Amino acid sequence: MKKSISMEKIGLATGLITSLVLIAYFLAMKALGLAQVVELRFFNILIIAAGVIYGIYNLKHKLHEQEFYLKGLAQGMIITVVTVVTFALFVTIYLRYFDVALMEEIGKRVPYTGSLDSMVIFVAIFMEGMASGAIITFSAMQYLKSQGTVKTGYE
Repeated sequence: MKKSISMEKIGLATGLITSLVLIAYFLAMKALGLAQVVELRFFNILIIAAGVIYGIYNLKHKLHEQEFYLKGLAQGMIITVVTVVTFALFVTIYLRYFDVALMEEIGKRVPYTGSLDSMVIFVAIFMEGMASGAIITFSAMQYLKSQGTVKTGYE
């Protein structure tokens, strides 16, 4: 009996692991007293990139299909959505209920004229993460599609 490979399961698992790494990074920055340095968000992109590239590569080598481009794009976006929504929810809940002072400190450092509340934080993290994830997914697929074909075993 051949085990079916689910793009959604791989995407969900990879996205959750990637979001756990982002959460661990956030908590490490908090423990080191660097949570208010918004420029360190750059490393979030690198963490998302590692998760997306790993997930696409993993799926490519499990599916063994010649026409992989659209599935790879979908896989990257599934991973991005799961990662970004989970991380944005965590940060929003954390700042709203556990560290209001950090939210106020970030509000002073970020060029935003309105009041900084939970919804603004969630939307900002979501938009930034989704934009990064989309760019990473399209870039990764340009590389992975030209990386040669995977042997299917049926040739």
